[in-house]
Amino acid sequence: MEELTLGRCKRLNLQPLAYLWQRNQEDLLQEMISSNIQAIIIKVAALGLDPDKHLGKTLDQMQPYLLELSRKYGVHVCGEGGEYETFTLDCPLFKKKIIVDSSEVVIHSADAFAPVAYLRFLELHLEDKVSPVPDHYGTSNYIHNS
Repeated sequence: MEELTLGRCKRLNLQPLAYLWQRNQEDLLQEMISSNIQAIIIKVAALGLDPDKHLGKTLDQMQPYLLELSRKYGVHVCGEGGEYETFTLDCPLFKKKIIVDSSEVVIHSADAFAPVAYLRFLELHLEDKVSPVPDHYGTSNYIHNS
């Protein structure tokens, strides 16, 4: 993704500002998890990522395995090479969290070593948040029992 973006910007004589690409990606993944970003894997396309095992898992659940895949096969821990895609269900900036009620796995390519598959959402709903986490951005929808 980085090379593609840089190439397009160069052709258009633009200077890209991609500060996250300059960060240590293992640290960045940990920071996203520590910042209460609840993102799930919705697409897999890399050696070692199994649709049946990994689709729908959170980054927090996947972190140790992604680090292992990075060491073994060079998988980008943040998915910047297209190894996986995520969908954010909740984060401190969201007023409500997204709940997946129903989904299905769709196999795009049944490659024996690196299948490509994605999670298709069939039904979702929003749910109010109840959180003791301080709201530094003034965006949370706290529920106070009286």
